[in-house]
Amino acid sequence: MSSSRQIVLQISPCGGDLCGFIEGIALDHPSDAMPTDWQGRSQCGFLMLRVSPTPAKPSAPRWRGVLQDPRNGHIYRTTVRFDNAGNLVLHGYIGLPLFGRTQVWPKFHHQVLAGCHVPSLDGTT
Repeated sequence: MSSSRQIVLQISPCGGDLCGFIEGIALDHPSDAMPTDWQGRSQCGFLMLRVSPTPAKPSAPRWRGVLQDPRNGHIYRTTVRFDNAGNLVLHGYIGLPLFGRTQVWPKFHHQVLAGCHVPSLDGTT
């Protein structure tokens, strides 16, 4: 689940890499239309993250690759790792990692409903 608690990302192997597809989206109202990407396609199923393993070094991130924003198509470099609780620790940046931002995307423990809908990701409803 993203740090903003708006999407659920399904992380799975794709070849030797890991890919993250949008599997669930929290809508303000159940009748709201599913958001579309910058090309007018549904964000449900959007390939948002693709990372490759990095050489094993104690201080190096485990995975490195790209993250794409479905709203505008912008692509960011990223490093990711998983913490002991299974949360995704993602550092996105443009240029040098020093100028990026790290977010923790909590592991999602609930069920995604039909149509890529998740009733609430923030626990309020």
